[in-house]
Amino acid sequence: MLPAIPLKKYFIIPLCLLLIHPVVIAQQAAGTDSLQKALALHSERDTERVDLLNRIAREYLVRNAAVTARYGEEALWLSDSLQYSKGKVRSIRNLALAESSRGNTDKQLQLSLTALKLAETSGDIQITAQLCDDIGSIFTEQSNPKEALTYLHKSLAIKQQQNDTPETGRTLNNIGAAYISLQRPDSALSFLRQAEKIKLQFNDQQGLAGIYENLGVIAQQHKQLRDALRYYELAAAGYKTAGNNNIALTRTLLNTAGVQTLSGDLKNAEENLEAAAVLNSRLKNAGNEMLYYRIRYEVDSARNNYPAALSSYKAFSQRNLDYFNLEKTRAITRSQMKYEAEKKQRENVMLKKEQQLHLATIQQQRVLVLSAAALFLALLLITAMVYRLYKHQQELYRQLNSKNQEVSLQNKIILEQNTTLGNLNQVKDKIFSVISHDLRSPLAILEGLLFLLRDDKIDAQQFRFYSDELWRDVKNTAYMMDNMLQWASNQMKGISVKADDFDLTLLLNQEFELLQTLARQKDLKLSHELNNTIMVYADPDMIRLVLRNLINNAIKFTSGGGEITITSIYTKDMAEVSVTDTGTGIPEEDQHRIFSNIYYSTAGTRNEKGCGLGLHLSKDFVERNHGRIWFRSTPGTGSSFHFTIPLSDDHDANGHGYTVVLQDHPLNGVSVLRN
Repeated sequence: MLPAIPLKKYFIIPLCLLLIHPVVIAQQAAGTDSLQKALALHSERDTERVDLLNRIAREYLVRNAAVTARYGEEALWLSDSLQYSKGKVRSIRNLALAESSRGNTDKQLQLSLTALKLAETSGDIQITAQLCDDIGSIFTEQSNPKEALTYLHKSLAIKQQQNDTPETGRTLNNIGAAYISLQRPDSALSFLRQAEKIKLQFNDQQGLAGIYENLGVIAQQHKQLRDALRYYELAAAGYKTAGNNNIALTRTLLNTAGVQTLSGDLKNAEENLEAAAVLNSRLKNAGNEMLYYRIRYEVDSARNNYPAALSSYKAFSQRNLDYFNLEKTRAITRSQMKYEAEKKQRENVMLKKEQQLHLATIQQQRVLVLSAAALFLALLLITAMVYRLYKHQQELYRQLNSKNQEVSLQNKIILEQNTTLGNLNQVKDKIFSVISHDLRSPLAILEGLLFLLRDDKIDAQQFRFYSDELWRDVKNTAYMMDNMLQWASNQMKGISVKADDFDLTLLLNQEFELLQTLARQKDLKLSHELNNTIMVYADPDMIRLVLRNLINNAIKFTSGGGEITITSIYTKDMAEVSVTDTGTGIPEEDQHRIFSNIYYSTAGTRNEKGCGLGLHLSKDFVERNHGRIWFRSTPGTGSSFHFTIPLSDDHDANGHGYTVVLQDHPLNGVSVLRN
């Protein structure tokens, strides 16, 4: 168990802590005013002005990131013109910290890495350690603690070598945070205790607040709620005393509310939630907003306020989904940057080899020319040397041409790989899009329903009502994922047609019962008129997916009380299947997009979702089986989709119980046989 800390000495009601903030801000404003006066009196554009600009930018960091960026940009421009490397490094770091205040960690990381490279080049050890600390903290925030520890241990080694004890405490705390992210609490505690000892020695309230917040996280993970609450209250007090980190204060208030909720102290949890909401309304921090709705959901659930809990859970789920998408985008961006860096490195190596080859050629030519001048009097010898030189140059040119051909071939291979990578990225992005948006939604609803069922907060009648809705959503998602997998397989490796003779009526009946269940849930009448055997020659799995997509689309876009009918007719060598509904129809301006390569998807009459691949796959599969597919649709009246497939050689209209009916058919005006 974590060591106990006296509670009375540090306990302050969070709402009262807000009274400290204006005093601290006033003190910081006074310091900023004195620097502004010094800047106004110093009109010369020299290194001293650069240092003043950087100090003012740092003072404004907490209050106004835009002002920090403005002074940082002026300092960067002036230090660049003066070739003042120390000022340039610090101005870039201020710009990076301004991006951190805005929540743009990717831009902060890019600027910090640029500043670190300049600092290492100029030999500025102190700022190098600080930048390594900054970069490590960014990687921890981006859920990459292993990369963070590389920079943090480098920073720690420099600070310990320089005997910079206060900054050493900061780095020890950041290392502890990285180990918390790695789920290694014992290692984290070791570094956090060292950091606490240093910060207590220097009475660094801001640093102690960060340490106590991390200790609170570890205590909460170990279910030590009293210790966790004590540490969070200490952290909140420290942040308020320092008065320059409202983002961390908001996060600490939210964590305190979470622990109080678990302890049953709902009144104080509500007060801390409201205090955090007031702070974050100005800060607009997305991470704290997501944490607020999660804890708000727990408080409302504990109070049995289930409508409010459901609303908070939906708000949390949406923000969590946005955060997931952001992390996915960041991962893709980092992969692309790594690929571009490796590509550029390969190009540089090839260019260096070519340059070395050219230099060797020039050097050899110089030696040959000098030798020819020295032997100018001996005509025969000169002629022999010239001839030898000519042959040697021919060989060199041949080698150069050979190298150029190799380079051209490698470039062609790289271009082909880029094209393949682009296609795979499109498949991957489409799969990620479907998984992140359409698959997570029914899973989130299922999770909430199971939570209510587990705690006996929903009766059997309500459970049956919601389970029917959930079953329809899950089945719709299953059909959508089937289309997704078929499409991905077709895009990446292609699908071969495995044609065989089979009974189309039997295949439809195998799928019909499940589709009828979906139709009954929407109060639809689904029927088919395929009563006799229809032997066709095609890939049964492909035709099964085509039938399922067309009927499922009809169910999706037909309102309650509507009808869906499946019929068939056939000519001498082709069978035609029609799926007709009385649904909403397709707008005329969108009809050209139905079978195009543009993935087109709209919500159904009950907001059913799709991935826009079903009809595109159906067209591809029908055409692969030597058929064709088309549709007719009238907005507000309904749609009918038709496709044809070849009849089997064994098909006999008179030998399988068919009724032969002659009628005019819309294709080419020929007479056809109806089943």
